[in-house]
Amino acid sequence: MVKGIDVSSHQGNINWEETKKSIDFAIIRCGYGNNRVTQDDNKFERNADYCEQLGIPYGVYLYSYATNLEEAASEVEHTLRLIQNRKLEYPVFLDVESEVQRALPNETLVNVVEYYCTKMEEAGYYVGIYANLDWFVNRLDSPKLDKFDHWLAQWSEKPTYQKPFGMWQYTSKLTIPGIDGYVDGDIAYKDYPKIIRENNLNHLDKPVTNPLKFQVGDQVLFTGTLYKDSYGAGPGQSKKNLKATITQVNPKPNATKPYNLNNGLGWVSENDLTKIDNNELTVGTPVQIILPGKASKDGSGKIAWGIGYKRTVLSVDPNATFPYRIGDQTGTTGFYKRNALKKL
Repeated sequence: MVKGIDVSSHQGNINWEETKKSIDFAIIRCGYGNNRVTQDDNKFERNADYCEQLGIPYGVYLYSYATNLEEAASEVEHTLRLIQNRKLEYPVFLDVESEVQRALPNETLVNVVEYYCTKMEEAGYYVGIYANLDWFVNRLDSPKLDKFDHWLAQWSEKPTYQKPFGMWQYTSKLTIPGIDGYVDGDIAYKDYPKIIRENNLNHLDKPVTNPLKFQVGDQVLFTGTLYKDSYGAGPGQSKKNLKATITQVNPKPNATKPYNLNNGLGWVSENDLTKIDNNELTVGTPVQIILPGKASKDGSGKIAWGIGYKRTVLSVDPNATFPYRIGDQTGTTGFYKRNALKKL
């Protein structure tokens, strides 16, 4: 039995050097939903890099919104794209708890989860399912899923789930050095690194390359600091939500700022870039709300939920903290960030 944590962008920039002293492993959110760059967890690359550099064993999870097999296939592609060059000593978990899935018949939900897990196994990964006690007992209690490891979320003194499970998320309010605020605490009952290595899973023996996530010609959105060269010399002006084009790359492993923007504007880090694709939202675009927003565009006021609702983009303010005003003919539902909206 070993203790660890699971993290996502909600924990911000973790001081992994400090956090390492308090944990045995980490499970990192890689993204959520369909295979879109805009739905990658924007701290995944940073968190995974630090775990690998510091020798912290880790696995990943994808937060699922899949309601049919087509969306489940996209979530498989999403996960594989992000982990293909990673060294995972813990499983790949599918996080099953979203409001859009709550409305599904149990049989449909089970088939969606089974499809994802089977395809990830076929790709050579140790895969499991994350859910809370209620979902495991009342929604996912199917023999089809018993062969996949269960990661139980039950915040209590001891777990009461009657079926086997390999991990237990025992709290959402753990405090440890290196992380501001609360973080989820977990216990692993299996020696996952040993199991995964002995069964040649997760492609641990595959040589790690240093592929660039972006290439010359890519249109990107940049928020961060510009540098004079690709090795981090001379930090210059900071920019926020700058639309730019990658015009030069430096693929060397020690190039910490490998991308040059707009023919000499400056060199930037990969973590500060988001690829712009045809998934941008404009006024009139139909969307589905998948994460909470706010009652006002500056982030003040009450939380705007509406998760699962299908609405329309009423207006866009690129300078606002929550730039997209979403609603329908009856009025405004709320203001949301891009990652809270699924384009329909």
